[in-house]
Amino acid sequence: MRPNSPSNAGTSPAPVPEGLLVALGVPEPEERVYLRVLARPGRTTERIAAELTLGDESAAEALRLLAGRGLVRRQGVPPTWSAAAPDVAVEALLLRREEELCRTRGRIGELMRTYRRAQQPSAAGLVEMVTGRAAIADRWRSMQEGARHGVLLFDKAPHIMRADPGAELPLLARGVRMRVVYEASGVRAPGRLAELREFIEAGEEARMLPELPCKLAVVDDRWAMLPVSNGAELRAALFVRPSSLLDALTAMFEVYWHRALRIPDTDDPRRAAADHQRELLTLLSAGLTDDSIARHLGVSSRTVQRWVHEVMDVLGARTRFQAGIQAARAGLL
Repeated sequence: MRPNSPSNAGTSPAPVPEGLLVALGVPEPEERVYLRVLARPGRTTERIAAELTLGDESAAEALRLLAGRGLVRRQGVPPTWSAAAPDVAVEALLLRREEELCRTRGRIGELMRTYRRAQQPSAAGLVEMVTGRAAIADRWRSMQEGARHGVLLFDKAPHIMRADPGAELPLLARGVRMRVVYEASGVRAPGRLAELREFIEAGEEARMLPELPCKLAVVDDRWAMLPVSNGAELRAALFVRPSSLLDALTAMFEVYWHRALRIPDTDDPRRAAADHQRELLTLLSAGLTDDSIARHLGVSSRTVQRWVHEVMDVLGARTRFQAGIQAARAGLL
């Protein structure tokens, strides 16, 4: 039985993560060699090759390349291998990869010029037609994944797909600001308001209007998607890049955003004492009848009517319409 080397006697090497260096441009075979040297320094090339079941030449080539990257170094007689400190060596690799990514990003303009030359001259590369529900959904997912700062949405039927928490919640978690104006008819759908609460509690800013002019999505002032529908069918969408048209769509969103009523966050501590009033006002603004509100809140229609009169008295309103205006001015919506 071969004795342990002094540096490893009586201990077992801690497990080391795999796949970290591949993202930094280090091929998997080289990474395996590096992780072996990192965990068990002081091995010769031949021993590393035997432990990893590699040929001596393959191990030697991998070690040579790793040394060129500054990840390992050879020392002593006979020569053995040890790893450079990862906080220095791997950080240097990371910085080089970031520089490469920055250079690549800088060439996106060059790629776009080539792309536009290949498109129809009338479109000038600024507006692209995307057809088919699957293609539209794929493009929307790509837009969401590429969002850096903000997303603006008009939520209006017909919908390409249901709101996906798996796509929106990660955006909110990484600090992307999402502002959504919902059309009231969509909010009235059974269970829809409860779904919206999840997004609002995660940070989405949500407002509502009786009607919206169109469906719309704007991402980072870089892209917009304007679905084109024919009645209940949605088979095409315009994909708009930076242009006066994109500026106009963004300005239109802002106009409707400032006209819309706020869908309140139930976790707002400043209004915790008026939860049922906020819920009631939201449902009234969505156009629900007393019976529908009663079913949604799990109370009787008579209770809803009593609450409506109480809210109107508190707000000094003579009609439900006035109550909605007063509630908006008071910040309750």
